[in-house]
This record gives sequence, C-alpha cells and structure tokens, in this order.
Amino acid sequence: MPTVTLVSAWPLLLLLALPLVWLLARRRRTGTESARILGATALRTGILAALVAALCQPVLQRASEAVSVAYVLDVSGSVSPRFVEEAMEWIAQLDARHEPAQSRYVVFADRARVFESLEDVRALPVADEDSAGRADLIHPGATDLEEALLATLPGFEPGRAKRIVLLSDGNQTEGEVWRAMRRLRNEGVRVFAVPAAVSVTDDAWVEEIVVPQDVRERAEVEIEARLFSRRPMQATVELALGGWPAASRSVALAQGENRVSFRVRFPRAGSQDLTVRVSAQGDQMARNDALTRDVFVLPRPHVLYVEGGAQAARHLAGALEAQGIRVSLAAPEDLSEDPRLLAGKDAVILSDVRAESLGARAVQSLQAFVRDYGGGLIFAAGENTYGEEGFSGSEIERLLPVRFEAKRKRQDLDLVLLIDRSSSMRKGKIEVAKAAALSTLDLLDPEQGLAVVAFDAKPHVIVPLAPVGDKRQAEDLISRMTSSGQTNIYGALEEAMRQLADSKAEIKHIILLSDGLTAPPPGGQSAGQAWVKMLLRRGDGSPWPDVESDMATQFAGIMAQLAAAKITLSTVVFGEGPDVKFMRSLAKLGSGQTYIAKADEDVPSLFAGETRRVRGDAVVEEPFRPLVKASSPAIAGVDFAAGPALKGYVESRPKRFSDVLLEAKKDLPLLAETHYGLGKTVVFLSDVKNRWAADWLQWPGYARLWGQVVREAARREAADGVKWQVVREGRRARVELTALGADGSFRNGLLPQVRITAPQGSSSTVTLRQIAPGRYQTEVPLAAAGGQSWRFELLPGGGIGAADVARAGVRRLFYSYPDEYRLLPPDLVLLRALSEQTGGSLAPPEEEIFKPRADGGLRSLALWPYLAAAALLFFLLDILVRRAPWSWRRVR
Repeated sequence: MPTVTLVSAWPLLLLLALPLVWLLARRRRTGTESARILGATALRTGILAALVAALCQPVLQRASEAVSVAYVLDVSGSVSPRFVEEAMEWIAQLDARHEPAQSRYVVFADRARVFESLEDVRALPVADEDSAGRADLIHPGATDLEEALLATLPGFEPGRAKRIVLLSDGNQTEGEVWRAMRRLRNEGVRVFAVPAAVSVTDDAWVEEIVVPQDVRERAEVEIEARLFSRRPMQATVELALGGWPAASRSVALAQGENRVSFRVRFPRAGSQDLTVRVSAQGDQMARNDALTRDVFVLPRPHVLYVEGGAQAARHLAGALEAQGIRVSLAAPEDLSEDPRLLAGKDAVILSDVRAESLGARAVQSLQAFVRDYGGGLIFAAGENTYGEEGFSGSEIERLLPVRFEAKRKRQDLDLVLLIDRSSSMRKGKIEVAKAAALSTLDLLDPEQGLAVVAFDAKPHVIVPLAPVGDKRQAEDLISRMTSSGQTNIYGALEEAMRQLADSKAEIKHIILLSDGLTAPPPGGQSAGQAWVKMLLRRGDGSPWPDVESDMATQFAGIMAQLAAAKITLSTVVFGEGPDVKFMRSLAKLGSGQTYIAKADEDVPSLFAGETRRVRGDAVVEEPFRPLVKASSPAIAGVDFAAGPALKGYVESRPKRFSDVLLEAKKDLPLLAETHYGLGKTVVFLSDVKNRWAADWLQWPGYARLWGQVVREAARREAADGVKWQVVREGRRARVELTALGADGSFRNGLLPQVRITAPQGSSSTVTLRQIAPGRYQTEVPLAAAGGQSWRFELLPGGGIGAADVARAGVRRLFYSYPDEYRLLPPDLVLLRALSEQTGGSLAPPEEEIFKPRADGGLRSLALWPYLAAAALLFFLLDILVRRAPWSWRRVR
C-alpha cells in the first residue's frame, strides 16, 4: 500500500495562523461583501495549507518489483573464449525475454569496465602479449572478482530489485571477494553465479618449487616440485640448476596435486636459479609448463672441531669435508689460549673433551658465540668426557639440552643377588637367571663384594659374600645353579641379611629376581600387621611408604630390619603370571627400583642397569642401536635400525625445554638439541670416533648424519647487519628488510634504497619505508617475464653501509607465468557460497533471476511541486475574486 512520509514536520506549526485569518475575515465582513470575503478567505486558507504541506516535503512511497540487472562477465585467460561468446549471446536473449528495467554489463579480468550495451562489450579489445603494458586495456593475466562486483554498485537505480549475474570460473588471483560480500548484502544485491568453462581441460603445470631455508653451498638438499594435473597423465619432470640439467624423473601424475622430490647440491654460494619443467602427454597449455625461482645459497658452513684425542679427529673431519663442510681442527688448549679461533665459524664441535681442559676464558667465549652471535655448539661425549669432576653443574652444561650425572668415585659395594630357582623357573628361565648373575659379576670391580643366593622353599648360598677377585670361581658356581621346589622369598631375605650382617661397605644392596608368588612369612598375616602398627617409622625416622599389596604388609618386619641395617632392595619381576604389586611394594619398602622383564632376554640388561645405578656409573658400555624419538632435518633419511650398533653412551637427563631426537635406551637421550640465545646447542651422548662409534665410521649414515647435524646447528645469518628478502604476491613484489646493530638492537630511521632492474633492462630505484622497529618494506608492480628475472640490489647509503650491502647479496625474482594460467576447475564452493550468502543461487534457471522477491524497495515521488502548484492556483483564484467586483454587485 502506498504511504506518505514527511521530510520536515515543523512547518505544520504555521497552520496555527489559520484561526487568525478567519477571525480577521469575520471582522471585515459586511452585508454587501460577506460572500466575497468568505470566498477570498477560503482561497487564502488553501494557499496557506498548500504552502505548509509543500514545506513539509511529503514523499509518496510505493513498492516496486522492477529489476535492475548487472551482467558480470569474466574474460580472464583461464576462461574459455568460446564460453565468453556463448555467454554474450545468452545475455542478449535473457534481456529480450525478460526486459529488465535496467541492464548494464561489466567485463573484467585484472580490472573491471562497465558498459551500457552489448555492442560496446563485443567491441572491447583485450590485451595480448604485445600490448601487455597498456593501462587502457583489460589484461587476461589476472582475475579480480572483488573489483568486478563492487563496480556494479554505483549504477543500480534506486527503488529497483538489484541482481548480479556473475559468469566466471571463480578462481580469483587478485583482490578478495569476501571483502565485497558485506557491501553486497548491505545494499540488498542478489548474486546469481553461472560457472564458466575453463579454457583447456588437459593441462599439467608447475605450481610451486619448495626449497629449504638457509641452503648451503655443496650441501645436499631436497627440492620439492609441486605439480597440478587436470587429469591422470604420464609426464617427465626435469630440474635445471643455473640453466644446466640436474635431474629428471618420469612420473604418473594423478588428478590434482602431485609432489616430486629431487636431491641436489648447489655448487657455489650466492644467487642461483632453479627451474622445474613438466612435459605431459596431451598437455594443451605450454605457457605454464616451467617455473623458475631464485635461491640465495649461503657459503658452506665453517666448523671449529675441538677433539680431546687429536689422533681420532680424522674420522669426523673427513666425513664432514665429504659433506661439503669446511673444518678447522684445534686442541682444547688452543681454544683456551686464543678464543679468536671462533671468529668466522658457524659452529663448534667439542668431542670427548675433559672439563678441566677448557679454561674460564674459553667457556665465556663459547657462551657469547652461541648466545649473542647465533653460532652452534655440538657436544659429543666419550670416555674422557668427565675427567676429574666432569661437566655436571658446569657453565658448559648450562648451554646444553641435558643434565649430566655427576661423576662419583667408585664406592665400596656389597651386592647380594637373590635368584628364584623354584619350579616356576624351569623351561629355560634358570639359564636366563644365570646370565643375569654373570652379567652383574662382569660389571663389578675385583674389590667389590658379591653373593649369589638361589632360593626355592629355602635359601641356597651359591656364592658366599666375598670380593669377586678374578671372578673365575664365582662364574663356575653360578653356572651350576638348577631349579626345583617352591618359593619362599621371606627366607631368602633372611639369608641376604645374614650375608650382609658383617659388611662394612658403603653400599649394601639386594637384587631380587622372582615372579613374586611366594609362601607367607612365619607368623602369618597377624604378625605382619603387628609389625606395621609397631614400626610406624623406618630407622632413619622417615615414614613408611604406602604399598599396593596386602602380602607386602606381612613383610614389613623384615623390611624394617633391612632399613635399620641400611640395606636397600630392588626387584626384577620375571616369570608367568607374576605378582607385580607385591614385587613393586617390596622395592618401595626397600628404597629401591622395580623392573619388569617383558621378555627373557631383557633380564641380563636389567640386572646390569641396576648394578650400574647402584655403583653410580654414568658411562654405559654395551652395544645398542639408537631409537628415533622425534623427526627432525638433523636425522632425516638416516636408517638407524639398518645401521651398525654403537658400543657405549653416557647417561644424562634431558632438560625441560630440550628436544630429544634419539634415545640410547628408553628415557635416556642420545641426541638432543635446544636453543640458547640466538644459537642452538646439540649433545650426542656417544662418541664420534673409533671407540664407541667404531662400527659407524664406514657406514654411509655416519657422514650423512653429522653433515645434517652440523648444518642444522650452524649459524643461520649474522646476528647484526641486514637481512632482506623479495617475495612475489600476485602481480606485485614485496621487498622486506630487517636491520640490526652489533648488540642486536634495531636500527631505526634508515632510508634503505633498492635498485630494481626489469627483464628488458630498464631500472628504477625505490626507497623502503619503516613499518616497525628495525623493519622496512615496499611493494612494486611486476609483469610476467617468462624465464627472465627481475633483479633487486641493495644500495649503500641511507644508513646502509658497504659491508651490509656486500653481506646481503643480490636477490632475483622470477615471474614465469601469471597465476591466471594455473587452470584449475571452476571454484564451485566459492561461487555457491557467494550466491547463497547474498540470497541468490548457483547456476539458476533464468526465471529465478527475475522472479519478484519483494526486494525491489520503494519508488519515491516528491509531492511538494504539486502542492506548490496548488498554492499558486489558489493564489490566482484569489486575485480573480478580488479583481472582479462586478460579480458581487450582481449578487447584491
């Protein structure tokens, strides 16, 4: 229903004058002129009312269903020319059938142009290769959906339903269509998207070349070529380095994204170009087959190798040289005497160095080298690592990702092995127990004591407690053990106490091997509970720990006696269906450890590990293969499971924020790394030479591992000076520069200048503007240049010194082909979302585009001109009445 609204309401106050008009007219009225005065007053009332109404500016609003439509046609390079021709014919037919109130035409690619007729659209020239630089033409090398949609808004006539018919593949390469979404919705514009046909259907192209950061001269790196194929195709992928063929692979491309990797070495430092070309069967578009990118290659790392044993340095030094790493050798004393050896180095390797051989001056230099200058420190252990005091608690340890166990002097030790030889130990398990006892015997020093007690229903002393001496007699006695009978652990513990009763050793310890399925102690449960109530605290005053097993409470009495005699107990759980809770509880009461043997072959190593723990050993000499704990470029591609075993390692504990890459045993790190200040530190807890790593020296994984470890730890870039990069974003290049002082502070207020040389040889200079502390940036437009490069050179001046320029190097940027020629299928997800979120639909029937939806708004008609005309008419009538007195006389 039509409605009337007022722009201003204040003129209505003027109507208050109407009573005054009539009052004055009444006083003037006489008998002879009363009719004339009455008529004139009525006319003047009409004039005043019409003028007041006109001053209120009334507007008549009526609903409208008229449609204003804008056809938005994509003519970019990814859209089929045939589709464009057919689309224009379809638009003409649509206009003829539905006769919208307004039609306009927007043609777009890299920019948008608006036309009022299809004839103008057909006459529009599109830029080709020869006219690519002309600003008055639409260039097919890009798609800007955002600009195209926004270009329609100013031309919509008010009060009409607003429709956009978008004919595009939806693959935008510039702008961001979602930024236009809000304006479209606010202005009530409905978008109806029609997916466009792509220009070719059989195509494969190079989408991207992925190169690791900080590529080094002569280092083998993995280059990943990301390819896209419209359908499954056979193809050849070639990689060229500096214009020379470097690698080639025949691949079967799947539909969609494909990844092909190459391993290459860059022969020199500096800026080098890398080209990947794909040749696919049936490919219809050659322009996107090759992609080139610039790689800035850093000089090969220079390492200072400090070896504790000079004669063994040749092994690692040779492996690193073969990996393209420069190596300078030094003794620990050289580093202490002349810390200037660190100058120009990217990393330092300390191998099997005694702690006392590094003076305070050397340690301070290493700290500054890593923390302040971003250098790498690689610490390799060895048999001499600890020396007299070791590195535990030292300043060097503060740098590393692990904490070392302090080196302890050998203590007096009397050890009793309680070995369950009951019938449950048959079927070969007694032989495992013998092997465990023999492995323990091998670890003990001649002056340390050992007793072996085998038990079933009662204990049998196999080896009485005595110094092990030459160990032969003990070996013979252990080898004669047999299995039989039931299990009585309580009696075995009593025998262990008797064996240790006269011991004067600093450490008195029992290792109990059993399945824990034992007869109760003498006196039964009540006696055990009585002991628990009576002995609320152990001999040292500390409270008893909670235990998990009811059976263990019955052993509280004898465990209290062991504690009073300062005898500790650890348990090794072994056998079928063991009572783990009981064995764990005994170990808790005995202030020891519990070990669970998952397989027979685990038992000897568990005994050996517990013996080393009790002895306080940090060095473990036994064969093992590293266990991969986490993935890292430092260990990538190294098959440790297939490699030879290492023969020893040093026990340590990882720090909280370290990354453990390899383990020697579960929870015992072998290779770990962490960041310290600007640099990185790495620790390897075996050695790198011909003792523990003797079998590794001829293994190919040895050189590869250490080459990767060094490169990952080495200094990335100088901590001071300038760092810069050039990145292409669409048809623009972004130049970014960071400037730091020698102390790591930001260098502000600079005016860095960069000379840009285009592929055709023309050059220009741009100044970077500061965007943040120490950060400068600018953007410059680009044009696709095929295989030619844009050259960017940092110039001295504006606060940038010649040394900064020399260190920064030259950057090149390749723009092989516009992003538009990544000929992807239509982006139906984007087109559907754009349509539905604005109230339209994807690929609609033509009737739906023009269907009335009560969204045409209101057509407004200003009424004040008509009211002003009425006031004028009343005014003329008033004059007529006043100028024609004859009419009134006739009446009189």
